[in-house]
Amino acid sequence: MNNAKIQAKIRIEKLRQEIRKRNYEYFVLDQTNISEAVRDSLKKELIALEEKFPEFITPDSPTQRVGSVLAGRFAKVPHKTRKWSLKDAFSAEEIQQWVIRLERLLPSENFDFVGELKIDGLNLTLWYEAGNLVRAITRGNGQEGEDVTHTVRTIKSVPLVLEKSVTIEVSGEVFMSKKSFEKIESEFANPRNAAAGSVRQLDPQVAANRDLDMFFYALGENNLENEPKSQLAVLQVLQELGLKVNEKFAHFANLESLIKFCEIWQKKRYDLPYDIDGLVFKVNDMDQQERLGFTGKAPRFAIAYKFPAEQAISRVLDIVLQVGRTGVLTPVAHLEPVKIAGSIVSRATLHNEDEIQRKDVRIGDTVIVQKAGDIIPEVVEVLKDLRTGVEKPYEFPEKCPVCESLVVRIEGEAATRCSNSNCFAVERERIIHFVGRSALNMDGLGERVIDQLIEANLVADVADLFILSVDDFLTLPLFKEKRAKKVVEAIKFASNVDLGRLIFALGIRHVGEQSAELIAVYIEQKKCSNFKGLTEVGDVGKGIAVQEWMGIGGVGEIVANSLYDWFQNLDNQHLLKRLEKNGLKLKQNLRGGGIQIFLNKIFVITGTLSSPREEIKALIKSHGGTISNSVSVKTSYLIVGDNPGSKYDTAQDLGISILDEEQFQTLLVS
Repeated sequence: MNNAKIQAKIRIEKLRQEIRKRNYEYFVLDQTNISEAVRDSLKKELIALEEKFPEFITPDSPTQRVGSVLAGRFAKVPHKTRKWSLKDAFSAEEIQQWVIRLERLLPSENFDFVGELKIDGLNLTLWYEAGNLVRAITRGNGQEGEDVTHTVRTIKSVPLVLEKSVTIEVSGEVFMSKKSFEKIESEFANPRNAAAGSVRQLDPQVAANRDLDMFFYALGENNLENEPKSQLAVLQVLQELGLKVNEKFAHFANLESLIKFCEIWQKKRYDLPYDIDGLVFKVNDMDQQERLGFTGKAPRFAIAYKFPAEQAISRVLDIVLQVGRTGVLTPVAHLEPVKIAGSIVSRATLHNEDEIQRKDVRIGDTVIVQKAGDIIPEVVEVLKDLRTGVEKPYEFPEKCPVCESLVVRIEGEAATRCSNSNCFAVERERIIHFVGRSALNMDGLGERVIDQLIEANLVADVADLFILSVDDFLTLPLFKEKRAKKVVEAIKFASNVDLGRLIFALGIRHVGEQSAELIAVYIEQKKCSNFKGLTEVGDVGKGIAVQEWMGIGGVGEIVANSLYDWFQNLDNQHLLKRLEKNGLKLKQNLRGGGIQIFLNKIFVITGTLSSPREEIKALIKSHGGTISNSVSVKTSYLIVGDNPGSKYDTAQDLGISILDEEQFQTLLVS
């Protein structure tokens, strides 16, 4: 290498370091005295040198934030650790109940808490390897998300290279400031939608132009020498790595301080340069977090406080029934459009017949409509003093508004249902649920497209989806070959599915995502071999009695009866056969095969292992075991690698069996 190249390489590296330093000070530390002109000048010189010496261009260079346009659909990527939703609290009383529950679970201990602002944006998880950004993933369904690395690289507050060469998983919230949103308000309803829509662009240049920002608040898998022992320490570590942390967090020693924090931010939130939709409280001590663990849906050690709902006055123009996928008839009030909580509301749920009668809601009434965060708007009060006498009482029909079958109401239930299981509206909702993000996640099949497919007699139920062709879609309005191929490809991609996700997608009454996974584990372990097809799943399900369903952890009597009824139904058995015939296949899940030596055993893993962690997990599942993220009295074994975290201490305190990798392999062989 000649002297000119050597000098150019040195200059390029020094420019990169200087630009990163100034970007960090400006975009992360918000130091407004940093000259934008100076940063632009440095970047211009770097671009010129990299163009002259392209062999020195590296992916982490500040000039490489905006890459090429992504071809096709977003890749699905499994998360390294599960991403949980938080339980919501809507009042001071509910926060108090949460603290009481914590004290009941760990009665002899004192708690301190950390409160953070709940940014109204898009949750993302980023992976860094040896300090370099390698992957950015949306939350998705908590177990897998979409790869959006190409757009996240354009966010200036997201470092492409950390301050330390660590391998780490971090989570945070991408958002758009109110000021930036004003520039594109005509395109999106609110800053949250704008942030989410910008991140999910195929062209990273679009995201680069949108002025997105990001705050970080959580650590996942990592190889840190000293794993933080508290949430306060987590925030400090994130800052030391060069990741932007919202500094408006607070540390509390008692419940009164938590409540005061809520009251302060309920008033001050409108003064912030970005939107927040609540607050998040976490138990500060990581050891206590480990021992408190998780419910089926959320961590016990954290809670999201949602600000009181916003309300507005509107008028009921009509009341229309919607038929859901389980046949439930839900009355919906069609309203004069009104802006609430940052979005236009023109419909609000009336829940059921009893609610209409209790509130005496009539067509033409002036009503108070309420909306809180992502909760469906609802009519909370009728202003009866404003009635003029022209308002019309609403009478619930005796027949389904879609198929005209009789409606039924089971004693003890508030819901009214269509008696026809093959009702057009029921089937439509089943299809919409089946293709949804939490189910089979078929990109491009929204409600409008589903309606077009049904109207064109191309789809009558979910099984028909798997035999749709490009030519079929080309018969629909606004479909051209490129779009048609993309949707067919998405259906093909979804035709190889986990049993748990399929059980949820089938829309069995009362069966949620978590229950579906538990049911899948039980069915797979009961067979002790990989299924050849869905017909076999149907046969196994048909042979399980109500009491046996109830033996599955997390499945109560209501869910058990629903499962029994579903598998005994001949139409459902026929549907499974048609799905199999039309090309839907089950992924060959390893936990179904092999000798079930770990049946009913719960494993937790901590520290850095010599074998890939996913490989260890696969071995455990293939022999009937399950994986948990936290140590509790229910844990059977803790597998430890180098630099184990607080899970190790917790396991020792609880008397849990602790294995190193060699001992685990010995157990496996034995």
